[in-house]
Amino acid sequence: MRVFIVEDAPDTRRDIVNALAPMKDFELVGEAESVCAARKGIYSSSPEAVILDISLPDGSGVEILKVIRNWRKEIRVVVLTFDPSKELRAKCMELGAAAIFDKLNGFTKAVEFLQGLLSGPDKRTGEKSPHTTNNRKRQCCYANR
Repeated sequence: MRVFIVEDAPDTRRDIVNALAPMKDFELVGEAESVCAARKGIYSSSPEAVILDISLPDGSGVEILKVIRNWRKEIRVVVLTFDPSKELRAKCMELGAAAIFDKLNGFTKAVEFLQGLLSGPDKRTGEKSPHTTNNRKRQCCYANR
């Protein structure tokens, strides 16, 4: 699975990269620390999943979520935030986030969630993920949700 990370805190971004690095089924295709860099990077790398921070120095990750949904609905977005309020959760889910986790205690859950997308059934449709666990090139063909 091709993953793009949007996180402004260098230590947190490095922790995410390190958590994904040993997993053979994940390919890090880019990183960004701002809304502007995320827009450019996501368009140019065509990820299958995005790990998205909400609080960014030049705006909100919600803006990125909107951009992704308007461009390619099949990209799975996992939101990490220090503000897990009901209002923010509702907004992100309305915009198509696959999952939302609190940065304080949800980092491991976010990585596990992405792992689950590789082999488990899709929680929204019950269908198996198009990803496989062998070394063949993977293709993602999610239906619009």
